[in-house]
Amino acid sequence: MHRRAILVLGMHRSGTSALARIIGHLGASLPFDPMPETADNPCGYWESRSIARFNNRLLESAGTRWNDDAPLPDAWFADPARAADEDEAATLLAAAFGDATLLVLKDPRVCRLLPLWRNVLARGGIEPCAVIALRDPGEVARSLQARLEDPAFRPAAVAAPERGLLLWLRYVLDAEARSRDMPRTVIDYPSLLADWRAAVRGLVELVPLPTITFEAATAIDAFLSPGLHRQRGPDANGATVRMAGVEALRSVGEEVAQAVGTGVEQAAAQRRLDALARSFDRLSTPYAPLRQGPAATTLRDPWAGVILAELAGLPPTVAPQPPRRRVLFLSGAPRSAGHVYRVEHAVAALAAEGWQASWLPLDAAGVSAAVGEADLVTAFRAPWGESLAAVRKRCTACGIPLVHDIDDLVFDPAVIASGQIAFIDQLPEERRQSWLTAAALHRRAIAESDACVVTTAGLATAATVVVPRVYVLRNGLSAAMLAAADEARGNPQPSASDGRLRIGFASGTPTHHRDFATIAPALADLLAQRSDVDLIIVGHFDMASAPELAPHGARIEVRPAVSLLELHAEVARFDINLAPLETNNPFCEAKSPIRCTTAALVGVPSVVAATAPLVAAVVDGETGLVARSTEDWTTMITRLLDDPGCRTTLGEAARVDAIARFGPAAIRQCAGLVYAAILADHGAVRGGAG
Repeated sequence: MHRRAILVLGMHRSGTSALARIIGHLGASLPFDPMPETADNPCGYWESRSIARFNNRLLESAGTRWNDDAPLPDAWFADPARAADEDEAATLLAAAFGDATLLVLKDPRVCRLLPLWRNVLARGGIEPCAVIALRDPGEVARSLQARLEDPAFRPAAVAAPERGLLLWLRYVLDAEARSRDMPRTVIDYPSLLADWRAAVRGLVELVPLPTITFEAATAIDAFLSPGLHRQRGPDANGATVRMAGVEALRSVGEEVAQAVGTGVEQAAAQRRLDALARSFDRLSTPYAPLRQGPAATTLRDPWAGVILAELAGLPPTVAPQPPRRRVLFLSGAPRSAGHVYRVEHAVAALAAEGWQASWLPLDAAGVSAAVGEADLVTAFRAPWGESLAAVRKRCTACGIPLVHDIDDLVFDPAVIASGQIAFIDQLPEERRQSWLTAAALHRRAIAESDACVVTTAGLATAATVVVPRVYVLRNGLSAAMLAAADEARGNPQPSASDGRLRIGFASGTPTHHRDFATIAPALADLLAQRSDVDLIIVGHFDMASAPELAPHGARIEVRPAVSLLELHAEVARFDINLAPLETNNPFCEAKSPIRCTTAALVGVPSVVAATAPLVAAVVDGETGLVARSTEDWTTMITRLLDDPGCRTTLGEAARVDAIARFGPAAIRQCAGLVYAAILADHGAVRGGAG
């Protein structure tokens, strides 16, 4: 006897119940012990009550639950203890369906537990096929949140919409990845309600269902109504609901449809979904301790929002890995701090991802030969000139892309001419003109390149005016930096021994006097009011540029500039880190937020200016504080001075967040994706041109 099972896979609140009932009307067997209908699902769930309870127990044995988006590790499925679980599942399956030749196994939890259930079906000689039910993730999140309104269903609510979105993503990714080698199709909820006959056509072709009878069609038409489609469009107040990351997740549904289909797009869609799942898994682990509040009552989950934002920022193209992946970096500023972040860190990240990556100074001997051995060349902060022109010619001859990497807005002459770079406004006119000339040469270098890699979204916007293809690869933290930070964290803060609180400012270059000037009055007032507070300034800074602080000179410690690795020990002496920048200044709005991630690594919370990169890097109120006015600087610094518990909590969360988003694992993955995308896009352009 040939037996088949139709697995209805989909996130809770995605129309899986309606779909299961339709399949039952079309001739498949539904369970003998269906979960009873409720006000939350008045048309019934059409899943086995005993199997649903069993699946809940399974998830709990894996250390998770139905409303937890943490990944289920392969090791859990491989544990010998699963043999007993499979025995119990086989017994439950027989009790729920008897010897039915075509059965409908529907429980959203099966998305998470699919490897186990596939083993159970195989043991019973039951051939599986799958139908993946999709619904707009924003509607699913609102539907889960709406359960708060009914006391009976409040324990099954997911109050924070961002958490609901991540749940949708986890269920959908698991369902797609774990059903790839079985016959399957996709049905989306709106299409099912609009025209169920057309929606199930793919399933009917997949499984030899009986001919649709008049009685079956009448029964389906009777219960399937547009009223089943709730939580769509505006919310209860008539306002359009906007949730962070929802637009990016909608594209995931489209990717799933492509991954389930056939043709050239199938493999590409599956690669993109796999890359998304790897990123999701990588981010889930560090943030898990910060997201332990109960889903039903935790109205805010900022960490879910951070994860969504990170996932939405992935490069859109994930190409198959080319057989040769050799990247040569040519540095136009090998003695700069930027070189460490943009060249040395990038080389290490790509090497860890399996690329052959190396670097040379742009003017080194042997550059031409090295270019000839590469598959891609990246020039860092290299103005147009004889050396770069020769590299451009060599890349063209070899048919390989030339990429420009730049980490500051120094390629816009208008920004420089307007005096928006603080360092330049102090220079003699002759040197100001040399900066203008250099800006034009940087711009020419970008224009002559095939693509540009930058540090921030603001910088990407400016670079897109010059070259069409621009990619963001943020400044990241190396393993050596993490080690230096760990060592520095082992040292007691000076305030622990002398009781004097220290607020600190680390100035990496001579360009920050105007940035510091934005908070100097607030600091002067604070020092005047608080005799227990000292100010530490590390690095390049002229105290004459902040005359307000002169009366407090005895309580201001100016320390010399240090290397990037030594900086961690300096910042670890702070109780509070200050990251001021001029706002509404294009140059500052494009700058990397590395000044607060360094402090985060040593567990020191930051108060930061409201520039776009800093706002994106700090989860306001969770990993640091964003100051949007002079009054904010005073209020927020005072708040942290007065609350050591808050300093500790924010500092510890900042460390978790910094490593998750900017640490070596994050930069490795992003670098690999960015450079694979560059090679793929260059290949597509070359192929199209041919």
